[in-house]
Amino acid sequence: MATSSQSMCEKKNKSSNVTIKEGDHVILKKGKTVRVFQIRKKRDIWLDKIKFTLDGAISHVYGSNFEVKSGQMHKIQKTFKEAEVLGAEKGTDNRNLHDLDSNQKLSREDIEKMKKEGAKGEEIIGQLIENSTTFKGKTEFAQEKWVKKKKQKHVAEFTVLKPNTRLMCQMYHEKSAAKILNIRMDTLAQILTYGNVHAYTNVAVVDTCSGLVVGAVMERLGGYGKVIHFHPGDRPVRPILDNLDFPKEFLDNLYNFPFCEIDSLKAENSEQTNSDTQSINLTKESLHSDEKGDNSSDTNDDTKKMREVFDERFKSRKSTTTEGEEVDSPAAKKMKTELSAREANKVLYNKRLFEARELLLKCDIDCLIIASKYNPTPLVTTLIEYVATSRPVVVYSQYKEAVMDAYAYLREMGCLVNYRVSETWLREYQILPMRTHPVIQMSAGGGYLLTATTTVKKSTTAAAMT
Repeated sequence: MATSSQSMCEKKNKSSNVTIKEGDHVILKKGKTVRVFQIRKKRDIWLDKIKFTLDGAISHVYGSNFEVKSGQMHKIQKTFKEAEVLGAEKGTDNRNLHDLDSNQKLSREDIEKMKKEGAKGEEIIGQLIENSTTFKGKTEFAQEKWVKKKKQKHVAEFTVLKPNTRLMCQMYHEKSAAKILNIRMDTLAQILTYGNVHAYTNVAVVDTCSGLVVGAVMERLGGYGKVIHFHPGDRPVRPILDNLDFPKEFLDNLYNFPFCEIDSLKAENSEQTNSDTQSINLTKESLHSDEKGDNSSDTNDDTKKMREVFDERFKSRKSTTTEGEEVDSPAAKKMKTELSAREANKVLYNKRLFEARELLLKCDIDCLIIASKYNPTPLVTTLIEYVATSRPVVVYSQYKEAVMDAYAYLREMGCLVNYRVSETWLREYQILPMRTHPVIQMSAGGGYLLTATTTVKKSTTAAAMT
């Protein structure tokens, strides 16, 4: 019975992963347009000047095609294809054709009237072909290109896809490449390959590119392995990771580590840290007491002080009923709930920070990846001593000077081997019958990579040099 119930649970989880649910983030793809949205009922969105809701996509499978009708999404089995509307008459060349407004007899008002009457996109394109004086004289390739352009404008068909790092990288690179430091898909693939990221590895990541690299690493690990994310500020900013909708077992292996806490790693153990990390020590004591079966909250001195301050602050706000009984006011109850939530978040944050610090002090990091808008030299020279021996180090920057500076400094330290600085130049090709050629508009650069392999610890090398 246990085996059958377990298999039923696995099938249920598997089906829920491929089915669109409310609250999920989805990617809508229309041609080359890729956008991410969150499924919320009765919420209007705009895409390619079309206003509609995503309610019709709920409970369908990812990868399904939908058509927008009257502001609602309806699943379709067959998508529109350009070859279906092409006529038999085709021209030999386009030398005698001229781009004039008089070539199309239908006006904008006629097209809008057809849309209001409920005409489909295929019908509108068919009418445009019939009322065009130059369409039959175009070549086969020109006709297909013309129909494809009209399809993008008049046919409201979308494909709903599950977010992944490849699609998120493509979307951000086309929309706002500066937010991901101009990382292309091929560059991201090289970062993961050079870093030897695979399951059951511990990866340290310095990511300031909206969580793209952290999300790619977690996707590659598949929930098996730990990720330590070094970030500026108190809380990390990674919208891409939030859009990927990783399950809880994936997020449990992700640890946040602020830049301001890196100096505390120089201490030999957690008991000898400075006053800035006293909260971590208090969390360690509470964890030991929980293992012994002591569930009392008196072990946390900070919590006791906060509760005493709270009781004194809101004691005067208690209201008295007609029977003389004292009850807490609604404001006091609300503040008490918020205070308890903050206490719980603070304890959890300190616990996770302590676990990440213990993992780093063991020097059990299998890979160090740095993709940051800051100068990578101080970051890599500080964190490299926590990487295990014979492990890869990958440094990405969109500027060559930053990578070369880190390369020169690491060469002087002498704790790495197999140095390599590379720049990837990607050329995208259009592969079509009789029309294979490079794409005219493409990315000029994909950034610079510095890769190397650790040998001995930084402290050992420094002692040998002195």
